Amino acid sequence: MLLLIHKWHRRWLAVVIASFGLLVAITFIILAQPTNALAGTCTGSLQAKIDVAPAGGTVTAEPCIYREQVTISKPITLKGQPGSEIRGSDVWTGWTYSGGYWRSSKTLPLFPQGPEVQCMPNTSRCLWPEQVFFDGKPLYQVASDPTNGQFAVDAERRVVLKDDPRNRFVEVTVRRYWVLGKTANVTIEGFTMKHAANEAQSGAIMNRMGRLGDAYDNWTVQNNRLSDAHGAMVSLKGDVRHYATGLKILNNDLYGGGELGIHGVVTQGEIIQGNEIHHNNTEDFNILWWEGGGLKILYAKGLVVDSNRVYSNKGNAVWCDTDCLNVTISNNRIHHNFRRGIHYEISESAKIFGNVVWENGWGIREDIKGAGIGVSNSRNVEVYANTLAWNADGLVVYAQDRESMAYDNVYGVYVHDNTVLAKDYASDPTSNYGLAWYQGPYSNQMFDSASNNRGAYNKYWYPDAESSLVRYEWKKTGYAKLANFNATPGEENGRYLTQSEKDAVVSNKGIPANPEPH
Repeated sequence: MLLLIHKWHRRWLAVVIASFGLLVAITFIILAQPTNALAGTCTGSLQAKIDVAPAGGTVTAEPCIYREQVTISKPITLKGQPGSEIRGSDVWTGWTYSGGYWRSSKTLPLFPQGPEVQCMPNTSRCLWPEQVFFDGKPLYQVASDPTNGQFAVDAERRVVLKDDPRNRFVEVTVRRYWVLGKTANVTIEGFTMKHAANEAQSGAIMNRMGRLGDAYDNWTVQNNRLSDAHGAMVSLKGDVRHYATGLKILNNDLYGGGELGIHGVVTQGEIIQGNEIHHNNTEDFNILWWEGGGLKILYAKGLVVDSNRVYSNKGNAVWCDTDCLNVTISNNRIHHNFRRGIHYEISESAKIFGNVVWENGWGIREDIKGAGIGVSNSRNVEVYANTLAWNADGLVVYAQDRESMAYDNVYGVYVHDNTVLAKDYASDPTSNYGLAWYQGPYSNQMFDSASNNRGAYNKYWYPDAESSLVRYEWKKTGYAKLANFNATPGEENGRYLTQSEKDAVVSNKGIPANPEPH
């Protein structure tokens, strides 16, 4: 009897040891996979859930990755859980090695792009919407002959790699959009969305079908994490027949946009609030003659851009362009963007206040076009109670000849009670302006008393209280002395901060005490 028990124990122990070894092996295999490979692709379709949902209901996504593009054609709330994702990419396997390169067995679809798109000099990347990701990290697209960390697309639209794709988690974007709209009254919240080959001036989320077509009211996009679209992440817009109303973009994290974080056009009462908008224009859209950066809205009435953090974008950070009306840009923290922090252009009636704007405009030196806050060919604009520090230029109001447009006449601009921290740059005298009122060579209209452009009670800090370098400008005359500038309509009762006042500003606003090297 004891012998039988002893044999049974030995067999049981062998089974346990074997099972443990198998468990260790399985665990090792799992851990050896790329992290992203562990994320499960959904077995069901999100579009199918949307299609059967009642109008006005809530569709709750599963905590998995939906690899599909969805269309919403009824009023619903589309709600994600932690782990709910939509990706415009598929996982690709089946690569062939030949001639020093790996080629995909699958081919890419064609992704239409607008013919008017302009890239930065010496690159065509903004024209190429294709995307490839290794273990979640984007590869850099080149025209041909990729090296490590790059990819190309051949004449058959196969992906060409130098890096070995075996044992890597390779995702290739095959869809243009994440969510398109065919109805009003939609809320999208709580998702992570990645990878879209959408064209310029469109969003991977849009309240319309494609770049053109009918647009719908009352769309809310909130509490999402959106990244790696070729155009913009979100574009809520109207059309030539209809100003879209009730649009809200709230508390999202938007980054890695090829062109922009947020784009919009022909909207009324849109609210963009509480978002982080950063590291956009990854595809080198031309920021001099086209557009790219953080946020750009056109033809907007009653737009509110409030309490966002906008940083490290290759271009302007916050930009309202062409016939914007009654706009509020307030309480944003804006820093380390290539061009202007705030740009209000060819528009009317805005209040720009309470913003903290630092270290902008250094990506490309453009004289007055690197301002922390710039008001360009616009009228009836009030800029007040902002804090600006270490920008390429501080506050700039300018009028240029825009081919006899109505907005060539700049009037009713009032710049007051702002704080500007700056430094003189003897090697780059275009980088000194605390406040400049600049007009092109063909007119002095903005300096006429009837234009009512003026500044007052602005506070400045430079390391040296006075300088021989120009810090201010009015009526095409540069001023080094604040007292002389105070004698013009461009500034009244402006003064320098004391060292202790400057230290308090830095502490209270949470900004660097000194400029970074440039």
